[in-house]
Amino acid sequence: MVACTGEYTGNASRYCRSDGKWEVPNYSKCISNSIEQIKEQTAKFLSGASDYDNVTIILNNLENITRDNNKLRSGDLNASSDILNEIAKYITNHTEELSVDQLEIFGSLCDNLLHERNHQSWGELNNEGSAGVTSLVSAVTEYNDAFDEVIDGEFSFVVAKENVVMEVGKTSSDEITVPNRLTPSDSWISDSATEIKLKKNICSGLTGYSSTFYRNISHLFPEYLLQNGDIRPFNGSYGVNSIIAEFTVHGTTCSDYTLIIKFDHLLENYSKPLCGHWDFSAPHTVNGAWSTFGSRVVDAADSITKCEYNHTTNFAILMSPGRTRIATHKEAIKQRVSNGEVEIILSDIKNAQTKAMMNLCVALILSYIIFLAAITQTENKVVCSAVAVALHYMFLTDFALMLAEGILFVEKLVFLFSRSIVNKLIPACWIVPAGIVGISAGVTKLKGYGNDQFCWLSLETNLIWAFIGPALLVIMINVVVIIIAVDKLMTIKLHDEKTPQEKSKIGLKGIRVMLPLFGVTWIVGTFSLNDDLVIFQYLFAIFNSLQGLFIFVFNCCLTNKVRTGYRKYKRRNANPMNLKLSTVCTNNDNLKTVDEKQHQCPEEMNETV
Repeated sequence: MVACTGEYTGNASRYCRSDGKWEVPNYSKCISNSIEQIKEQTAKFLSGASDYDNVTIILNNLENITRDNNKLRSGDLNASSDILNEIAKYITNHTEELSVDQLEIFGSLCDNLLHERNHQSWGELNNEGSAGVTSLVSAVTEYNDAFDEVIDGEFSFVVAKENVVMEVGKTSSDEITVPNRLTPSDSWISDSATEIKLKKNICSGLTGYSSTFYRNISHLFPEYLLQNGDIRPFNGSYGVNSIIAEFTVHGTTCSDYTLIIKFDHLLENYSKPLCGHWDFSAPHTVNGAWSTFGSRVVDAADSITKCEYNHTTNFAILMSPGRTRIATHKEAIKQRVSNGEVEIILSDIKNAQTKAMMNLCVALILSYIIFLAAITQTENKVVCSAVAVALHYMFLTDFALMLAEGILFVEKLVFLFSRSIVNKLIPACWIVPAGIVGISAGVTKLKGYGNDQFCWLSLETNLIWAFIGPALLVIMINVVVIIIAVDKLMTIKLHDEKTPQEKSKIGLKGIRVMLPLFGVTWIVGTFSLNDDLVIFQYLFAIFNSLQGLFIFVFNCCLTNKVRTGYRKYKRRNANPMNLKLSTVCTNNDNLKTVDEKQHQCPEEMNETV
């Protein structure tokens, strides 16, 4: 054991193994001089020896030090967590010192400590068997709980940072949902499907609550599981496969409630989910272990697990590495439909749907190129007939691929075939139209393919029905598919608790995505055949010239994956000062404070980032 060097106080230790080799040095007792001074300052304040400090000053000083530090040592993190725990205990009995400004500083401080540059140091604490990051999590929970005592009336206050999102509030609503999806936000939590929902069954008056979401500390928790009274290490059998989410209900006004948490999986190659919570009082541990007591899995899918708890604390989903094969169609259907998220169902296009959409886009591009370049090449009858034949084939191929999109949606939502038929379906979409065009051209001997005005199927002959017939059949089938799909999306299990208005939005979202893919707007073209109905000719031209744009916008730009990637790109390229998101504050007049001016929520904090 030797004294810490540089601007650090304390002692560093290093063990020599039995084979004569040194282990990695332990710096958990090395604390920077600046943080040690704040630790001493805190001790004096809490003992009443200092009349010049207060909690806000201490937090602000510590936040300034940890913000600019490139990398904090494990001893710095340990000392900072100890300071926050002492302050949280003090605040519980001195709620008059709380303010919204102070919560903002507290959130920024936690964000600094949980920054990825400090993960190696947190990992060192974990390896040394100390409380590590769970000590900080405990301080956050206790500190946020204190706000219930100082809130009068309905209130909601959110602190959104790069690594942590905290919310405290009170509400008379029968249902509490965090994060609030109805409030626009650029916070990282809005990009995650993770959601906490509390339904109050027997309640009266206002219900206080607090919640915290931790973005990137799942792997920093000790890997121990409490089951049947025994503590067992994970040993590779389990892993935390979600962000850490904390939720607490305050007061005695709510004696009966149901807590539902939907976890967004971090990795896909995991299975066998367990609904876990962190038990700080687990026996024979430094600061707790994961437990499944009082929880059950409600629904499970590839990317989301839905859990029900009969208590509140810090939660996460525990899963086994490696994917297990689904044995029956019934299990597969349950796993698929219970996913519940419209975006997951509509945008699950990794294999079959991607192939169909790419083929459709290629076919549409070829159709439009031929149409724009050669539709009026009527001078040479041979060329004009060839163009008409090519357009007949390409437009039939377009509709065949639109039908394939509908079939694949039915396959995914209703039948869920064990092996996708896409590899047989796509070639058929290119071959069958060739057969129809070949028969039509052979029977008519190309009569009706082109006229003096356009290189297209002549309206004066019955040949036009060789296109209208298959097109109308595809449209009618896809209309039925849309009805089935929208019904499935609005009636799946995870949407039972949604209001009729929310379900309507889900249905409209599904329709908006499917209409361009399924070619339903082409039905306007059947009315445009009549020269007297000029308005339908204009509508037909507008809708179908924009079909490619609609596919690009609704099936690419507006999907969650693309929007999430764009948000991450913006955050990476944003000014460093903008990385710390602003605070959302509402109804701040309901907060009891000693100094109203100091504790007042700034006007700009009412705006959502």
